[in-house]
Amino acid sequence: MTTDLRYSDKQQILTIKVQGYLTVDSFEATVLSLLNSDDYYQDVNTMWDIREMQFDNIDMKFLKQVIKVQQKYAQRRGTPKIALLSNYFLAAPIIKLYLILSKGLKQKYGAFTSVEEAELWLCKDSSRR
Repeated sequence: MTTDLRYSDKQQILTIKVQGYLTVDSFEATVLSLLNSDDYYQDVNTMWDIREMQFDNIDMKFLKQVIKVQQKYAQRRGTPKIALLSNYFLAAPIIKLYLILSKGLKQKYGAFTSVEEAELWLCKDSSRR
């Protein structure tokens, strides 16, 4: 699995592009990279571009583990908006389940099929620093 983090200073959005198989450990490492960067705030609005991610290893147990990682860093992460970008039709039920499981977190989550929709949602009502 590879992740590529790119920050748009103009939009103040961090895009994390995931390719291949995501593991809980690699997810946590990416969250730590985000939290320890000097290039943007820890509560930066984020788009997880998972259009090239594999979903065969994603199940309820995996989703619950990812939520635990998010809970672990919730205080440091703050209350950003997090957009999940996927155009893979078969991933839709998994993403919907993830959105349901993430309801207890401070962050606001949304699922989108186009970059434009995700960026618009992330920028809407966003406080610029």
